[in-house]
Amino acid sequence: MPYVLGIDIASTRTTAATCVNSGDGWGVPEPSWLGARGPAAASAVFLDDDGYLLTGDAAVEAGRSAPARLLTGFHERVGDDVPVIVGGERFPAESLSAVLVDAAVDQAAERFGEKPHHIVLTHPVGWGSFRRDLLRRALAEAGFPRAALVASPVAALHAYLAPHGDVTAGVCEFGPDGAVVTIAAATAVNGWQPIKTLEGVDPAEAVGKVFELAHGAGVPPQSLAGIVLCGEAPPVPGRTPCPLFASSDPVLTVATGAANIAARRDLPQPGGVGSHAVATIETTLLPRVDVSEELTERPERPPVDITPFPLPERTGAAKLLSRRKPLVAGAAVVVLAATTLLLTLTTREATADKGPEAPPTTSSSCAPPTPGATPSTPEGRC
Repeated sequence: MPYVLGIDIASTRTTAATCVNSGDGWGVPEPSWLGARGPAAASAVFLDDDGYLLTGDAAVEAGRSAPARLLTGFHERVGDDVPVIVGGERFPAESLSAVLVDAAVDQAAERFGEKPHHIVLTHPVGWGSFRRDLLRRALAEAGFPRAALVASPVAALHAYLAPHGDVTAGVCEFGPDGAVVTIAAATAVNGWQPIKTLEGVDPAEAVGKVFELAHGAGVPPQSLAGIVLCGEAPPVPGRTPCPLFASSDPVLTVATGAANIAARRDLPQPGGVGSHAVATIETTLLPRVDVSEELTERPERPPVDITPFPLPERTGAAKLLSRRKPLVAGAAVVVLAATTLLLTLTTREATADKGPEAPPTTSSSCAPPTPGATPSTPEGRC
């Protein structure tokens, strides 16, 4: 029985949904059970000492005894310069994401007895072409060269709203780090296309942020085709100017929309419509990063402006000797030296003209008497 598979890899959990063609057309997407206790499984990979892999909830359970070999949060690191390191080995993040895809495909194949005819995998809305190309390359190496990639808010919209006419809608993706709010516009040619996105939004303000983004795009809130709530969504708020769409399990919404896209071939398929996916490569080892292959050029990084630390303004003589005023500093040094030399020479000349001092003259009582004068001192006193 032909079927297609939609997969959503989020920061903490992975979900999948299948859509079956029973001969009368494609049916309604149904969740594909990945977890130990529910449809969602942990976005985790565990590498044991022998190089064998465990994924999902089984990986988390094994990681309790060896946390250094448990890998999580790698899907958001696709495109980072620093690889994921475990057991002394380096692994690209996109290869770990491909391992989760392979596990989801194996679960579906075990149920239906064959591989899916087509796979659609979601990615964060902020990814550029460089990250998408890295993930496509990793999927091709894992045996999924025809897998299609779509932004997660676009997949969420396809769970409820077909892109008919020129309309605008919003998506609120709730996660552990807040909500990602997106508005997207639908055209007859390109389908849903994201217009504006905000990340890290307070979950209580997510719906209001959709209306703010719509107002900035010139769309009144009542003109929105609807707002889709997905992920770890809080309780649905009260009355809103436009419809709200939230299932009983909004964690599965993105994967359900991805399965709808895969079934209706809303994306151009490499190799032509109707071509079947190549069988996956059965392996228990992660691909090593030994030789880096040729990739597309990295996006330009924004310029970095480095502001020098402002030094305190110098005062007094130090200010004159600063590098900003070299001529003034030089003149000050010359004047100071000339003044010191002039004072030294003047002091020496004044000292040389006076010569040795004569002793003071004192009167003597033994001087000879003046003729005709009466001596005042008796004789014999000298």
